[in-house]
Amino acid sequence: MADKKRFEQPKVDSDTVAELSKKLLEANAKLKEAELERKLMLENISHDLRAPLTAIRSAIDYLKAKDEKEGLTVSSKDLSDMLRLIDNRALTLEVLVQDLFYLTSIESGREELKLQRVPIGQFLEEYFFAAQIDERYSGRNLLLEIPEDDDSFVSIDIGKMSRVLDNLFTNARKYSEDGSDITLGMGRYGDNVRFFVRDTGAGIPKEEVSHIFERTYRVSKSRTPEGETSSGLGLSIVKSIVDQHGGRVWCESNLGEGSCFFVELPVV
Repeated sequence: MADKKRFEQPKVDSDTVAELSKKLLEANAKLKEAELERKLMLENISHDLRAPLTAIRSAIDYLKAKDEKEGLTVSSKDLSDMLRLIDNRALTLEVLVQDLFYLTSIESGREELKLQRVPIGQFLEEYFFAAQIDERYSGRNLLLEIPEDDDSFVSIDIGKMSRVLDNLFTNARKYSEDGSDITLGMGRYGDNVRFFVRDTGAGIPKEEVSHIFERTYRVSKSRTPEGETSSGLGLSIVKSIVDQHGGRVWCESNLGEGSCFFVELPVV
């Protein structure tokens, strides 16, 4: 009977152990950071859900009380105000839920990219001309800065990259006043193309610029225009989509002067 081989523990030098330990600690730190971010996002979403739900519940309770006491003898003005409040708050909830679902679908990989080889200049021009006839931008000066001789192609999911532009244009409109400029432009930088959306609006404090793409970032209510419906996830969605495309996105801003959002993509 052959002798059984004894198990011999593999020899690992101290440098390898140190390197593995370092990587394990880094991975653990990233997990803790991701978990903290998830908790903060849930707290923010819970807060954002509570406000419109409370307003809707208050309106319903008011109408129920009127109905029980007086047989719903509510003035047409009160009824109109209540319906407008419920509609606005329901729209807020709808936008929040839709954006949250869209963001989680992208980050989980459920939303696969449908890539097409596209001339980026033409893609941006077509989006710009559609924005020109969009009533939401009727009070803004829309400007286009696309080189006429550009022949750069990129590989993009047209629907998702249009969503990037939608969110950046909406952001530019939201934080600027009537008469302000919103510029869509692009340029070629080596093996990359870079397009931008620039506004002459309120701008962002420098200490906040590095945080605006985070899911847990909250815009100060004092800077958020009244009557705007937003989930607060728009820029997080932008970053997730651009990351999926192997690109990068960043912002340069001066408070009181405006902001410029850049998206850089590899040329194909």
